[in-house]
Amino acid sequence: MGFDDDFLDDEFLDDELDNGFEDLYETPNFFDDIIELFKDIDKKIYIGIVAFAIIVLSFTIVQNFNFTKTIEGVKNTELDENSQSVENTTTTTIPTNTSPATTASTNKKATTDPLRSTVMVALPDCEYMGSGTIISKSGYILTNEHVISDDGTFCNDYIVILTSESGEKDPVPEYIAEIVEQSVALDIAILEIIGTYDGSPLPKVFKNMCVGDSDLVSQGDNLLIWGYPDVRWVNFDTPGRIDVSQGFVSGFDAETGLSEKAWISLSSTISSGNSGGGAYNELGQLVGVPTAVFQGNLSSRGLLRPMNLVLDYFDSFYFESCK
Repeated sequence: MGFDDDFLDDEFLDDELDNGFEDLYETPNFFDDIIELFKDIDKKIYIGIVAFAIIVLSFTIVQNFNFTKTIEGVKNTELDENSQSVENTTTTTIPTNTSPATTASTNKKATTDPLRSTVMVALPDCEYMGSGTIISKSGYILTNEHVISDDGTFCNDYIVILTSESGEKDPVPEYIAEIVEQSVALDIAILEIIGTYDGSPLPKVFKNMCVGDSDLVSQGDNLLIWGYPDVRWVNFDTPGRIDVSQGFVSGFDAETGLSEKAWISLSSTISSGNSGGGAYNELGQLVGVPTAVFQGNLSSRGLLRPMNLVLDYFDSFYFESCK
């Protein structure tokens, strides 16, 4: 049996094979498509990543800028506070060798401390003394009229003011004063410091007490009395020391021609040496002038001139109010 020559024809085989391989070549390659897809995706991802990076970088720059400004602001604030603290410290520092009388803060403190503001008023030529209170930074002194009254010899032309550093030391002569105004009816006088006892310069301001409202004083109130009682008086060279006593308000007395409240009556007597001193309420405000009385049944009580009555008769220029 012989083979058909056509079946083995080379051209037939070549054509069949060529057609099959051509079909295989023309079939789409799956991996190529995947690669192209990833290429397209990569481009979008790259663009997204770049955009996202730009946004993050911009946000970071802005945040760092704001944080830097915040830190600088805090530093500047701290610097300002430190500077202010230094300034405050500088302005409130008082040198130890500065006289307390020349500083407002010290003088303000003195308005609640009558130790230095309560003075002894001495008349060496008359050989008697009394008490007084510095009532103004300008150096005005409030006292009783009978403390500086003249005996007909003009002995009150020379008035010495003594002050105390503490209750444990004798007062020492410090100032010279003169009479400015006086009222025999009220038994009140005002003096002015015009010089120092040793001739040194006068201070610019004086330690003083402020004047309170005596109309607010009620029965039963406790008052402190500061002065120099003459029971300790020996002579001008050996003066008595400053003294503090206490009494409660027992009542009020009228005086014809003056006021229905011309006197504040205390439960305790007042020594004549305390005349012209100060009576203080619980706030440390001057509300009365202790005045010794030796007539009738009044000698058994301590009487004070209310400060409001004093202010009615003397110019307020001489006084410093606690208000």
